[in-house]
Amino acid sequence: MKQIISILIGTWLVITINAQSLNKDVERLQYVYALKVVINDSVWCGFADKQYDVPLLYYGDTCCYVVNPTEKFLAKYPSVLVHSDNDIQIYQTEKVDDKPFHMHVTFTDDESNIDYRTPFMRCSSLEQTSKTIPDVTSVNEWATMVMHEYFHGFQFKNDGYLDIYETITNAVLPDTLIALAASHDWYRESISQENDLLLKAIDANDIEVSRAYIQSFFDLRNERRERVKKELGIDIVALEQLYETMEGSARYIEYCLYRHFGNFNLSDAKWLYNVGRKYYYATGFNLLRLSDKLEIDYKCGIFRDVSTVEKNLRNVV
Repeated sequence: MKQIISILIGTWLVITINAQSLNKDVERLQYVYALKVVINDSVWCGFADKQYDVPLLYYGDTCCYVVNPTEKFLAKYPSVLVHSDNDIQIYQTEKVDDKPFHMHVTFTDDESNIDYRTPFMRCSSLEQTSKTIPDVTSVNEWATMVMHEYFHGFQFKNDGYLDIYETITNAVLPDTLIALAASHDWYRESISQENDLLLKAIDANDIEVSRAYIQSFFDLRNERRERVKKELGIDIVALEQLYETMEGSARYIEYCLYRHFGNFNLSDAKWLYNVGRKYYYATGFNLLRLSDKLEIDYKCGIFRDVSTVEKNLRNVV
């Protein structure tokens, strides 16, 4: 009898723990989709539209959850519906792979894959994320990372953006910008000066002063790009515009979320606007902030033409 009672207690504990885990994970996924609506309504109209929806594959401790999966996913991975409302359907399935960490959007050219020619968002739970990135300790910090990557999915759901990405990165290798900054002091120094000019243009109270900084920014930028083309034989213009558009707008979403959460001071988050190894995150972000300051609309055309932001600012001067 004692053995039977022990087995029953053990089974009850397992069921309780699994139920708690399910509730925690489902609540987090609901929170992510609620934040999508916040961004749609206050930051980037269209982000929450059905036509731009991207399936989200969430890696929990012992299983995966997938939000709004495709028929192709459900055919490949047996799944159980655990939550459904007007906006989202959440399924539970087995672990799709054994990789320790996920926080990215994938798409492939393999027709048998779930992400064939279409974006699929993958993210690890907060607990798994904290093991890989110890500084991430709160749901809101985790959610900003998720939304950054989810915004990449939104980008690639825009008609033609995947084709633009492939055309540009087939012409010039994607890691070219990182390699140039790592290999050439003059390139890295110019990037730093260009970014400083963007920050001064953002902070200036006088529009004419801003215009002067913008002109100096483009003078330096043109000189650097021309030197790369002349000395190294690489035309980086389209690649730089692509990655500043892609990563700058995703970082912009993070920034807007931090402001939404409150108790946020941009001066305490220098990593957002100061250049690092992947400098185009910061320069792209600052180009969008400068466009906001000058009340220049860019959100309608930014994913149809990656030169949109630069063209708009060049017209200012």
